[in-house]
Amino acid sequence: MSESLLERSEALQLWAVLGTEGKAPTELGSARQVIPAYSVGIDGWLDRLSALYLRGLCRQHAHFKLALAPYGGGKTHFLMSLGTRALDENFAVAYIACGPGSSLDSPLDLYRVFARQLQLPGDEAFTGMRSLLKRIVSRKRLQMKEHQVSNPDAAFAVWLRQVREGQHPENAFGRVMFEALRAEWDPDMAVAGDAALRWLQGDVDTLSKDERLALRLGTPTGAAKGELGRNLLLSMIRFAREAGAHGVVLLFDEVETLFTARGRALLRVLSAMRVLVDLPNGVPGGVPMFGIFSAVPDILNELGRYPALQQRLAVVGAGFDEGNDFAAQLPLDRLDRQEDLLAAIGVRLIGVGEQALGVQFDRTLQSQNAAVLAQVASERNLEVDARRLYVKSWVSLLDFQCREGERLVSETELASRYQGHFNDLRSADAQQDDEP
Repeated sequence: MSESLLERSEALQLWAVLGTEGKAPTELGSARQVIPAYSVGIDGWLDRLSALYLRGLCRQHAHFKLALAPYGGGKTHFLMSLGTRALDENFAVAYIACGPGSSLDSPLDLYRVFARQLQLPGDEAFTGMRSLLKRIVSRKRLQMKEHQVSNPDAAFAVWLRQVREGQHPENAFGRVMFEALRAEWDPDMAVAGDAALRWLQGDVDTLSKDERLALRLGTPTGAAKGELGRNLLLSMIRFAREAGAHGVVLLFDEVETLFTARGRALLRVLSAMRVLVDLPNGVPGGVPMFGIFSAVPDILNELGRYPALQQRLAVVGAGFDEGNDFAAQLPLDRLDRQEDLLAAIGVRLIGVGEQALGVQFDRTLQSQNAAVLAQVASERNLEVDARRLYVKSWVSLLDFQCREGERLVSETELASRYQGHFNDLRSADAQQDDEP
């Protein structure tokens, strides 16, 4: 891949994030701009996923994959790269970091995160339901203009009635979407537009009694909230096609954080994951969705506690890395030989550093440093995968040499720096885990 030129401000922001965190940004608009600047080794896999799923299977039906890599092994980077590719393929995308407030066994909470994070193709500056409504209305206005419709208001009203009366996985979806879109088309026509928007965002508890009466909604409690969350997700994914998207890609990151539960709590998470995988299969006409769960490989041991889920995410025959595009698991540690991959990332980051810092590095000298650091990283087992740690170490080293002068750095010094950055990351992550 040729170097991707960034604006100086973009390069500097990326440089700061990589130097402190060592990982990709998780905001899709930003990721789309900066990730291609230092991404290596994954385009072949993205091409295969795009060809089979984004340009084919997932425009009609839902499919799921499980991306696996050790801690710091490039899972978030892969998800963000897939997300930007999906936007290019005209899919809407939602990145969901699993954890408190976004657990698979809390469907309505999960839907709220989805509704807030939903990113439409070609509209990187905005996310969420209001952006979706605006896109749908704008698209309808454009279509009417292209077809020279004499009475746009009447034509839109006819289409709205079809939305209200159509079949959706969530029974109330049509009439609530009717009100939300009517308010977006002409605020003077709004009956309960703001309430409809809040309901579509999953904020069902914020509706007053009068607003629920206006929308003919009940008050969901207990298990009904879980069913509402699941049905809203399916309904919204199907309806995203009205905004011109071919479907929706869901990026579930850090799934392993949900598997710290034990006993019945763990079984609830496993069951919820299985329900999410199976749920689209029962929807007439299909659900245009591609779902990717990312986690550390240890998650496979936990899946064994729930055979129904294990069977759905098991690999039968050859793996994806062996050319089987249908394999459910994506073992990211098999993308390429670790040392070669790290060295290639290092070379790409030299260019990012030049843009960020406004300097010209000695490419030959720094490529040698990048290769030695890659060797150091690949030979050490620090209970953390090398990619995140390598990026953090390499960016810091280039930054240091920009100030103090360039030189070949010894393997001993690089090993010491690498160990130091590992200690910093371990301390930071331990502190984050201890936070309430």
